[in-house]
Amino acid sequence: MKEVHCAICSKKVINDEVAMNLKVLGKQIGIIRCYDCLAAVMNCSTAKLTELSEYYKSSGCNLFKVNYLQ
Repeated sequence: MKEVHCAICSKKVINDEVAMNLKVLGKQIGIIRCYDCLAAVMNCSTAKLTELSEYYKSSGCNLFKVNYLQ
C-alpha cells in the first residue's frame, strides 16, 4: 500500500480525502490536500467535508469506490 501525503502540511491522507479532492477540485488536479487543508482552501469545516464524503459514498459516487492507495 502506498502512502499519499498532503501537499500543504505533509499529513498522511486517507482514501476518502483523495476522492474528495478529485470530486471538488476535478480529476486533473496536481496536488492532494488533507481534509484540514482542503477545508481551508474551500472556506468550510472539516466536518462538512466528512459529511459530504459520506453523502457521496452512500449515493454511489464512483470516485469513492476506487482504492487510490494501492
